[in-house]
Amino acid sequence: MGLFMINDDMDNNGAMPDNQKETPGNTELVAQLTDLLTVTQTGEREYRGKRKIGGVGRVYGGQVIGQALAAAIDTVDEDRPVHSLHAYFLRGGSEDHEIEYRVEADFDGGSFCNRRVVAMQQGKIIFNLAASFHKQEPGHFHQPPMPDVPEPEELENVRSLAQNNNIKIDPETRAFYMRPTPIEMRPIGNPPFSSQASSEPHSAMWFRVVDTLDAQPQWMHRVIAAYASDIALIATAVRPHAPFKVQPASLDHSVWFHQDVHTDDWLLYTIDSPWAGQARGLGIGKIFDREGRLVATVAQEGLMRDLDMRRK
Repeated sequence: MGLFMINDDMDNNGAMPDNQKETPGNTELVAQLTDLLTVTQTGEREYRGKRKIGGVGRVYGGQVIGQALAAAIDTVDEDRPVHSLHAYFLRGGSEDHEIEYRVEADFDGGSFCNRRVVAMQQGKIIFNLAASFHKQEPGHFHQPPMPDVPEPEELENVRSLAQNNNIKIDPETRAFYMRPTPIEMRPIGNPPFSSQASSEPHSAMWFRVVDTLDAQPQWMHRVIAAYASDIALIATAVRPHAPFKVQPASLDHSVWFHQDVHTDDWLLYTIDSPWAGQARGLGIGKIFDREGRLVATVAQEGLMRDLDMRRK
């Protein structure tokens, strides 16, 4: 259910659906994103997540993460921001239906709260998430230095790279990168699923939403960061084994929030894959802000089934 599923939001020929061919402006794109990630309460600790406008095929995993986290946040006092989440993808979600979320309040302590969220479609559980919330308090501090990389202003975004044929990618992936998106990515080196040759299991990119979020509370920035964190983890694990035709899907996903995050300013996302095997790959990501603060750490194990190997 990762962002770079080839069939997400495309028809079988890699073309965008008719209802997505009119290009919305940046303000509209970001408004659509925040609306998508704002869940509607339907009962006591019960919520509904909207369908993505123009969505076709399987639901992007980051959408389910973001909506489930938004539901959990709504049941916790504002002075306790989320500091971690751990999730499992059980079935692929369908863009044909809205998603129902049920939140269980497992613990409310003096400093910490814990919530469990179950996501369902058509009466079947597709996803579950546990999130922990911590009342902010002082403590000892250390973090790794931010890598020395080019500034985002020195780089092209993936849409420009695809449009100008500056990257080697198949037609379906090119069509995917060409679509309007509320989150702009500027890769350092080759973007995910673009390289035709084997390379090190490392990737890095700057990302941000394409318009300001001045009116949005901090919790929405964390929800958007969780939504975006599903980007490129499996694709990084694939890199040493290219080229091969992969069936990717997110299996589990974890995020630790270390600082307040502002997703309308550039964030550096670095990803390394320390292991792959048995048709699975592991990705570890770090998200830094422009001041060099480590604002979040991400981990994901994903399916990376080699379709050619499977046919033998």
